[in-house]
Amino acid sequence: MKQKNDTQLFSVSDKTVCIVGCGALGTNAAVHLAGAGVKKVYLCDFDTVNLSNLNRQFLFRESDVGSFKCELLKKRLTEYSSDTDFVSVNLCVNSEDDLSFAKDSDIILCCVDNVAAREIIAEFSCSEGIPSAYGCIDGFYGNAYLYIPGKTPCPYCAGAISDKSVESSVSSSAGIIGSMQANLALRYLLDDFDPAGKI
Repeated sequence: MKQKNDTQLFSVSDKTVCIVGCGALGTNAAVHLAGAGVKKVYLCDFDTVNLSNLNRQFLFRESDVGSFKCELLKKRLTEYSSDTDFVSVNLCVNSEDDLSFAKDSDIILCCVDNVAAREIIAEFSCSEGIPSAYGCIDGFYGNAYLYIPGKTPCPYCAGAISDKSVESSVSSSAGIIGSMQANLALRYLLDDFDPAGKI
């Protein structure tokens, strides 16, 4: 997809983003980053599509059930924005070493609801000095947070590593928070640090 008109006012065509979690938040954030013309996007997830995902993971279909999310998301996004290099990374994040592929990223988006994985992403972000944008949805509610190592409170202090209290969340919450994560990432990539450090 060629970038025209309003996107000529700024450029992120030399930037690399890593999205960890290709579910409700990740699919929403990825679409907006692709639309903005990010050069390269890592899509990291180990899970497969489940029928219960479809209400809020809108790029997946009933015929996709059982297929790997990261690979499907790469396929769908490539059809949407062929100028972006999408890299699917099929793995479960169990340690900081698992994220070594993301060391060339300009920013990481934490789009997982697993607290242990969120903690690992926070530790990797801090140790590598790579900013990260966190999203959390909980039913009809949610929050987003931009962490810049050495400049803002860490995700722990900010309360961005919290667990959800309800079993499921609505699609609209995922759409809002995933979009906010993409917005935070784009503003950071364009040297606008005003939203950083604020839940």
